[in-house]
Amino acid sequence: MPNIQKISHSMRIVILLILLIIAGSATALAPGADGVKLTIPVSGISDYAQAVVRDPSGNIVLAGSNGGNSSVLVRLTQAGALDLSFGINGIAINDLNVSRGDALRALVSLDDGRYLGCGSFNTVATSYDFFVARFSSTGFADVGFGAGGVAVTPFTGASQTSTDQCNALAVQSDGSIVAAGMTTVAGHPHVALVRYTSSGALDTGFGTGGLVDINAAALVNGDSEARALVLQADGKLLVAGYAFGSGTSDLLVMRLNTDGSPDGSFGSGGITRTAVGASDDFANAMVLQPDGRIVVAGSTYATGGQRDFVLARYTTAGLLDPSFGSGGVVTTAVGPSDDFAYSLILMPWGRLVAAGSARIDTSTAGTDLAVVAYNADGSLDHYFGTGGKRMLNISAFNDVIYGLASDINGGHFWAVGTAYGSPTTAQDFLAVEFGLPDTIFRYDFETRNTP
Repeated sequence: MPNIQKISHSMRIVILLILLIIAGSATALAPGADGVKLTIPVSGISDYAQAVVRDPSGNIVLAGSNGGNSSVLVRLTQAGALDLSFGINGIAINDLNVSRGDALRALVSLDDGRYLGCGSFNTVATSYDFFVARFSSTGFADVGFGAGGVAVTPFTGASQTSTDQCNALAVQSDGSIVAAGMTTVAGHPHVALVRYTSSGALDTGFGTGGLVDINAAALVNGDSEARALVLQADGKLLVAGYAFGSGTSDLLVMRLNTDGSPDGSFGSGGITRTAVGASDDFANAMVLQPDGRIVVAGSTYATGGQRDFVLARYTTAGLLDPSFGSGGVVTTAVGPSDDFAYSLILMPWGRLVAAGSARIDTSTAGTDLAVVAYNADGSLDHYFGTGGKRMLNISAFNDVIYGLASDINGGHFWAVGTAYGSPTTAQDFLAVEFGLPDTIFRYDFETRNTP
């Protein structure tokens, strides 16, 4: 028998996942195949699910809003049914800003069973502000955090108004909370971050009084925005989104020090902008690989004027990684019209899955769900769906995926977003399970693309 201490880290992962797949192989979905599909009406109007996490108990938790009026959490069991012990019959509606409006755009699951969310909060005199809220394990506001469960932060002065919005959230090892998004306090959108203590107070050791405002564009009057946030093991912050280069938006990746200042050892002064298509490149999601390399996903304008999925991988120094795709970039035409990637997930064996929206058929209006699986080198995983791509129609009009959550034990992963029957009907929360892209187990232990 081999000495277990001499087995590599990669081999340990393989052994663990083999056992998991064998245990669940009788019921596991084929790679990319769809299983449970749920549309969840919350308010009967425009309900948006924009984030998802898998909590320590294996539940799938969706976050969003009912038309931007109230923050909403929905919890599903691992089997994909509404968890009736959560909120009211599985749905927790929190009107955190009575008669004004609030909406969740990001969600984090805490080890103790509670949840943190962030988004935008409509405040009198300051327009829309950052807010972070903590929720109990049953989905309702935790009054021990901030003021009644909510911490609201404007970037404006007393006589100013601006639009501030949190798009991403992360929790540091000491319990501090970092929120990232955008502010228009300077006129044009800028990358914005706020750090809070674990109790919801501003952390004055971060930026200026707890706030960071960075124009990441190449132009003084250019736009920039953070749409994804990841913490490195050393506490530094990785931000992804978009920033104007020479007149159009480019993919943006930034690294900040623990105090919120740009890390000068990354890119150019802490900032890397990547122009991919003719115009309007946006990074909407980001993952950090175990080796420190960074992958972002979003959309780009391709030749011919339609949008495609785009993925880009960067080294730890903020340079494009030439071992990924073509010079560090991969573009994928999913359907016959515009394709948008809003979410990205890294599987334990190195494969990547991006998801968002596309169109199956341009003869009808609206969008459909789109999921694309990639090998670790950026090539399409041809065992997933059809040539690495999977599109799925749920409703008669618009279907969009905004978040992905991996469920290795269950042998599948979850995609969440919205389903919209028609321009005149309600928009509902949506959750769909798909089969894992676990081809290294299903097809002769193919390992050529594993880390």
